[in-house]
Amino acid sequence: MNNVLLKQWLGQALVLLVALTLAGCVDDAGLHANVKPLTPAADALAKTTGTQTNGTWPTPEWVAQYRDPQLDELVGEALQQNPDMQIAKARIGVAQSQLEQFASLTGLTGTAGATVTKARLPQPPNAANVSVAGETIPVQLFSDPTASPSALFAGLSYQFDLWGKNAAMTRGLLSERDAARVDAEQARLSLTVAIVTLYFELDQAYALQDNLQEKQHASEFVNDVLRERFARGLDNAYDAADAVLKQNRLVAQMELNDERIKLTQLQLGVLSGRGAERGLTIRRPQLADLADLDAAGLPARLPVDLLGRRPDIVAARLRAEAAVANVDSTRAQFYPDVNLVAFAGLTALTPASLFTHQALTGSVGPAISLPIFDRSRLRAKLGGDFASVDVALSLYNKAIEQALGEVAQRLTSLRTVDKLVQQQAQAVDAATRIVAVADQRHQRGLVMQKDVMLADLTLLDERAEQVELETQRRMLQVQLVAALGGGFDEQKIAGPPISHFQAAFPSHGRITDTHFD
Repeated sequence: MNNVLLKQWLGQALVLLVALTLAGCVDDAGLHANVKPLTPAADALAKTTGTQTNGTWPTPEWVAQYRDPQLDELVGEALQQNPDMQIAKARIGVAQSQLEQFASLTGLTGTAGATVTKARLPQPPNAANVSVAGETIPVQLFSDPTASPSALFAGLSYQFDLWGKNAAMTRGLLSERDAARVDAEQARLSLTVAIVTLYFELDQAYALQDNLQEKQHASEFVNDVLRERFARGLDNAYDAADAVLKQNRLVAQMELNDERIKLTQLQLGVLSGRGAERGLTIRRPQLADLADLDAAGLPARLPVDLLGRRPDIVAARLRAEAAVANVDSTRAQFYPDVNLVAFAGLTALTPASLFTHQALTGSVGPAISLPIFDRSRLRAKLGGDFASVDVALSLYNKAIEQALGEVAQRLTSLRTVDKLVQQQAQAVDAATRIVAVADQRHQRGLVMQKDVMLADLTLLDERAEQVELETQRRMLQVQLVAALGGGFDEQKIAGPPISHFQAAFPSHGRITDTHFD
């Protein structure tokens, strides 16, 4: 008996060995990824940043630096109720569900069930007739041709995952899940930047409203003086008509600026997620002075550390890792799939006979699936997976290039605007002195009040330009914060830490060099 069992086990082992020999070769000749992940040099932005590298990264609470409670409230509402944030959160749920579904199908799985059916059994004619003394005596096989086959069963299956197919799929799904989480952080940053930018535009519109009202007062005075002088024959009709034309243009500018305020408020209401008219309740912004918000320098190791500070770069890297995991999973499919399957149950023709020892049935043993005739499909799939890796890595490299470009562009523009703001401040000071001189000359009777008002109009024009430049500077500051990741840090993301697998991805990654051979 023992010899028989030994021969059976040896036979099964031989079958398994033959199967592994036939199917244990990955057909990947000529297939590989053609794109390699970009590794930015530590001095990639040295010409732009210069020696200004003693600062820190933005914090997640960077909006609070403007010290405007209304702005903080708007941002908080949007992050809770804006549809873009709800979509991003829902996508995390979808990715998590896919991960959990796959996990439930791996390792040890089980099934159980019961069936009861009504069936009519066949009655072939003369199938059981007997002959006695030359006489044929019919015999019925069944007294009742109908039966109720019944079964009660349970089964277990264990996937050994000898070649790492399921492990690779799990890694890929984890990376996709984490990418969805990082996408939510990117949506958070984009929404915050959009609200803050609009809020700056609203602040500028209110400042321009004040400026236009002052200009209207001065323009009306000049218009009245010129009209009176024309009536007395002291001036020609050209100056009076030109003053009327300028005043009409000023009124049109005021109307357009009022519309700008309302439209900006409505757009802020839409972004808040509480409806457009929520914006009509927004009061005039009360932002901190620009002098209090000067940059304290850029972070050290900016090009390298930026890879883990920009959510779009981190998400692109995670999707590249998911693509590599798909390659690993497809490679594993070239090898035999070995499972251990066990089945036990009760089967009988009637429910009454179900719970008897004769109804007991069962089996246990390995189940081997060989991809011998599926190699062409798997090779084609592997080629497609490598192409997907190229796409994902190209998007990753593109995200890095764009991020470095954004930082360089924002720094360049910000430095230019800083100089323009300083020059404009000097222009405003000069215009202010001109008004003071004109007022003194008017008091001495050397010039008319009209000349003082014209100097006031020049000063107001310079102040309007100053407001424009200061708003532009604020916006560039926010854009630089966004280019630096807006306080995002993958090491501090809420929830479980981002999964790390293959640590050979440059600086912050996990793709091994074997995929690029």
